Amino acid sequence: MSAHDKGAGVPKKTAGRTSPLLTPGLDPGQVAFVGEAVEQDLFVRILCWPTIPVAWAMLSEAASAMRSVREGLSMSSTVEGSSWLQQVAPQLSRPLERELGAAESTLATLVGRLPVRFAVATVQHEADAQQTSAALTSRALFSGCLAAYDSFLKTSNQAAFRVMVAPNRDDAQNEQQLAVYNELLPHLDGAKRLSAIELAFWPEARLPLPMEVAQLAAAAVLRHLQDPAQINPLFDVIRDNLAPPSRFHVGTKLKSVRLRH
Repeated sequence: MSAHDKGAGVPKKTAGRTSPLLTPGLDPGQVAFVGEAVEQDLFVRILCWPTIPVAWAMLSEAASAMRSVREGLSMSSTVEGSSWLQQVAPQLSRPLERELGAAESTLATLVGRLPVRFAVATVQHEADAQQTSAALTSRALFSGCLAAYDSFLKTSNQAAFRVMVAPNRDDAQNEQQLAVYNELLPHLDGAKRLSAIELAFWPEARLPLPMEVAQLAAAAVLRHLQDPAQINPLFDVIRDNLAPPSRFHVGTKLKSVRLRH
């Protein structure tokens, strides 16, 4: 496996998965990653993509350098779940477990130096909603991210990436995500530019580093929405690298949708 493959962690063909079978040898520069964060009625989805082909290799090198600098300083055993950083990005935060007070700033610097961009979509269910369709929520999140990405494509003259890799769920949830995505895609304003993008799901428990970056970004946005006054260096970096640059809003509010059993 090449250094590029290690960085991007391109999904392998996996029998019985609901994700599309990906082309062997796919350039990691053509792969984007989805991050998700949820807290009660608030949902955040982040799309993170490379702006140059070697972006994910650069991430691997930066993470390796961070580990080398701090070799011997980390604890002999990790305290699971002792910080939100360790929960969403265990590999990236592992070298920083003795300096958690500065870990957010360190990771913000690492992410800020990467040649990547982000699109964010948020959905908040109304307070009186008793049951809201998961498909409706997913559609709004996909739509928000892809609309922002399409705006980026129109101004950057870049071609769309080929695969969007999302966190894996159970087969039924993956099937629902695929159905929502495939139904939505032809109706987007940028359908012609976006139509070739496949949705896939990462098949392993251990996430690739680019997905950890996406998960960090989603969690940072969620934390900002919950408490805009708190110091949040990761959110500051994400906001500075959003596409389009000025786009950040509280998001879509969804009303209750009664489901038939």
